[in-house]
Amino acid sequence: MIRVTTFVLLIGLAGCGGRSAFTRVEFRAPSQPDPVLRPYLAEVDHIGVVCATNIEPFRELDIEKVMARLSNAVVRSLGNMPKTEVMNQDEITYQLKGIRLDSTSVHQDSVQAVLKEELELDALVLVELRHLQARMMPMSPTPYGMSPNPGIDLTIDLKVSLINLNTNQVWQQGGTQRNYQPVQLQLFGGNKQGERQLLMALARPLQRFLFRIAPPPKPQTRHFDLSGD
Repeated sequence: MIRVTTFVLLIGLAGCGGRSAFTRVEFRAPSQPDPVLRPYLAEVDHIGVVCATNIEPFRELDIEKVMARLSNAVVRSLGNMPKTEVMNQDEITYQLKGIRLDSTSVHQDSVQAVLKEELELDALVLVELRHLQARMMPMSPTPYGMSPNPGIDLTIDLKVSLINLNTNQVWQQGGTQRNYQPVQLQLFGGNKQGERQLLMALARPLQRFLFRIAPPPKPQTRHFDLSGD
């Protein structure tokens, strides 16, 4: 019995002397797209972004500027996609040489030839602002009733398409969005409320789409043996 106890004790001491030194390491790992969108991203290594509209600027609202800012935001968000290069709108429109991209023209043979052969794109995210209506309201709603302060009632129709250029599979979402903001007094510079409000209205449906196609990296924890044994 004494010999057995001594043997067990020696094993324990040997284990303590050679114990591995584990260190906790925290890092951010890429997240996978929504399962519904994965078939549309099959074998996609290069993806382009185009934000388009046929609505003309009005009432000091520079819609083209808003769509350009929106495109840049989409490009940055798609940067979360692992092992995927993202092409911005400026480079795509330059290569298309005046061809306007929409949900119809993107399927034309001549357009697809440029996208796939010259730009080497596998997929395209197409954001279309199809309708915009802005109304000046004499009163604004509040939790306590109507306020005498005027406001801007903005209604948009936005369509987002994810197009796999290799398989011609298309996923789409769209619909009407409404945004109401009280009129704010501009003390410096021009009146930029309309542009900010339009960006807010466009951002809501786009955020949902971007979170599905390119979710942000998730924090993870691992324990690594750094003892060198």
